[in-house]
Amino acid sequence: MRLPNGDEVTAPTPVWGLDIQCEKGTNLSYGPWADRQREQLFLFFFPQDYQTMKVFIFIASVPGEIRQVQQFDVRLNILAEATVDILFSKLIMRDGKQENQTNAVHMNVQRGSYFEMTLPWTVSDDGYVTKINGQFLHVDASSSLNYRNLLEAETLDYRVNVHYPRVWNHHQTWDLEFNGCKATYHFLYAHKEFFQDMIEDWSSRVPPDLLHFVPYSWNFIIRMQEFELITLANGYNWVDCEHQANAHIAFCGELFDLRFTLPFTDFLPETVLLKFIIVGENVDLSLFLPPTNTSSNIITALSRNARLIEKEDRPKHSFSSEKWRKFCKLSSGWVDCWHVPELQLSISYTYHPVPPVGPSPQANVSTPEKEELLLSPIRAPHRKKSPMEIIKNLTPEQFDPTSVTADCINVDLRITKPSEIKLYGSVLRMFINLKDCTEQYPPCPTVALDRLIFEMNKRYSETQLQVVVSPLILTTSDDPNHQRLSAHQHLHTGFLMLSGLQMRGDAMFSAEERSLDEETLEYAWLVELTVGTLSGKLTTPQLQNIITALEAFVFTVEDAENSLRHPRPYLYCYHGTPQPQCPQTTSEHFCPTTDTIKYKMVRASLDGISLNLVESGTILCFQMQELLSDPLIGMEAAHNFGTIVKDHNYALTSHTHANIRLLHKQRFFECVVGPLVELFSTTNDIKTKSCALVAIASLLPWLPHIVLNAHIQKLLPVLLQGLYTSDFSKIGEASINMERHDARCGSETRLNTLTTLASLLKQNASPAERHTSTLISFLMPLTTYHPLTVGVKALECLAALVTLPVSVILPYRNESWSIFDLTPKFITDALMMQHKDGVYLYNCCKNNVCAME
Repeated sequence: MRLPNGDEVTAPTPVWGLDIQCEKGTNLSYGPWADRQREQLFLFFFPQDYQTMKVFIFIASVPGEIRQVQQFDVRLNILAEATVDILFSKLIMRDGKQENQTNAVHMNVQRGSYFEMTLPWTVSDDGYVTKINGQFLHVDASSSLNYRNLLEAETLDYRVNVHYPRVWNHHQTWDLEFNGCKATYHFLYAHKEFFQDMIEDWSSRVPPDLLHFVPYSWNFIIRMQEFELITLANGYNWVDCEHQANAHIAFCGELFDLRFTLPFTDFLPETVLLKFIIVGENVDLSLFLPPTNTSSNIITALSRNARLIEKEDRPKHSFSSEKWRKFCKLSSGWVDCWHVPELQLSISYTYHPVPPVGPSPQANVSTPEKEELLLSPIRAPHRKKSPMEIIKNLTPEQFDPTSVTADCINVDLRITKPSEIKLYGSVLRMFINLKDCTEQYPPCPTVALDRLIFEMNKRYSETQLQVVVSPLILTTSDDPNHQRLSAHQHLHTGFLMLSGLQMRGDAMFSAEERSLDEETLEYAWLVELTVGTLSGKLTTPQLQNIITALEAFVFTVEDAENSLRHPRPYLYCYHGTPQPQCPQTTSEHFCPTTDTIKYKMVRASLDGISLNLVESGTILCFQMQELLSDPLIGMEAAHNFGTIVKDHNYALTSHTHANIRLLHKQRFFECVVGPLVELFSTTNDIKTKSCALVAIASLLPWLPHIVLNAHIQKLLPVLLQGLYTSDFSKIGEASINMERHDARCGSETRLNTLTTLASLLKQNASPAERHTSTLISFLMPLTTYHPLTVGVKALECLAALVTLPVSVILPYRNESWSIFDLTPKFITDALMMQHKDGVYLYNCCKNNVCAME
């Protein structure tokens, strides 16, 4: 019709629909059984004629003609609190009989929830679309499992669009989108079977047939704004349903977006490709330990009192608390561990349907059953249809699994923006940023790295994995109350830097004596660890800060007192049977487990160490081989090895605020003696060899004999090799240009070596038995050496040798008489200088000769 202003108006199409208003006491129940009744009713009123649908041609309304309806609308409004139940059943065995067990998802929804459905009555060129959408307000969902919690959300929107083409067996598209706001979802491993039973009950009971096959795809979009994904983290998957004393790990954030497609596009497909894409924004990893866990108070105290700093050494606040939380509240004992601004997880799974084992049985399987069997992993059919149920009695000799193409799973996790981790021992991750402290204690050690790469390649007979870490920097600061002079402010912050780290692992598996339904046996685990150069500059308080953090970390990692008992009271042996039931088990021992007989090898390498312990005006540098090989300061560094274990009145004491620990001398010696002996034995450079000998000799006088006795077999060849050199001065002084100061250093080294040697021989001379000839041939000339202290120590060594068996010492009897020919002049000189060692020297000579006589 034409309006007075000249506009033409078309009469609206008629509205055909059904409005339902639900008042108080509403209870809606639906499920697979009800859906099958709906399908039967639909097929009764609208039977399938398998014809190509005709395109609807819209004709403008003509007076006198019946108007054309284009769609049927159904709307259900909930005006008061209501309940929605999704009921389904599963077959269980009870008293030897099969029974149906009813399970349910129970939801409470509030006023304002609604449901809408649009059924089109017209067909366009590309078919028609059935639309379903609705919203649940303040939904609280629970399951029929003993652990009831399932889902809580302020709003839950859902939308389903089903596109049907004009041709009945052309590709159909089902688009499902769920949007939740302020949602909390509880996930259990038991939910996997719970929802699998629901899908199994809801799926079609009619065997698929090529004549009735219709290709279709399910496109899923699950999006949540301000979400919490909570899972239980108890040992061995225990669940405390009565007291709720469970440990939890939760992922909380502002956005969670999951997209994936389930394609059912081919009948008997060769491969099925599944892709999952997960995007998260401002995601936090949170941890909760129940009050019954003894580590709960430790983790909570660390979270509340830890002092964090940024890269610029500025105080940094903990993770922001201005976030939506309903279940994972910090005030309830939850602890945030990891913050990621943005992450993307991509999973691609290429699935190869497993054909029935043949050749001849394959021909006996009908095509509908074969189609159902091949698509079982994504259709979740009844367990009796599982391929593993058919091949469980086969052995690798009857069927080789490696003869078929393997499935392929690609997992790609990308964190493109800087993230922060507070690594507690209870949540083992890659960063450490913790310490038990208050405002008066130093900030937490902080580790920063640019890139972390993890790769894994898993095959039937082998699994390879690799972890690569880019340059890693650990920073730590002094106590804020510790004041330094302006010239020493650079010592306020210390650091450790690791140039790189690479870990490669190789696990090997075997299918020998295993049926196809059993897991393959892991018989070897090889690990190669390649560590770059570790360098850094730290003060002793900063080093203590790092050690304390590591101690707290290791303590909470072990946490033996909170470990739960395995629900299975026995172990499986490597045959795959319980140990008590294995035929190989005897009354004396059980058949060993896989871990017991597994071959394990770890190979590690370190490129170098360069650590500097610094303080105002002093520096202690650990550069083992590099520093001793330095032509300029190598000898000076060698002498300062003894400075660490030497007793001082002015440094490294408790009065100067040094932290003196028990057995610190022994610990330091045990750490350095091995590398020093190896350096002395392997190097061909005379200068480096002399520095290694001087370093060893500088340590010996300050250590207890009981420590040296444990290493006498290792130390004696080194000391003898130094003494046996034709010109000892070259060992002590060749690398430092024979200056006077260096000559004095050579004498001191010689005296320290002889002093230690004499002490060791007095304690036990038997290790020197095979070196008697070498010792006597060089000790004899040293009895006339200046200063006299050297000669005294040489004579002490000779006196200790006479305690050896007579058969060993008797061949050197005549050489002992030469002592009286060599020493009178030096004894006379000592007596004239009123040297206290003169008489002692004479007595040593006399006693030595008498003993040998």
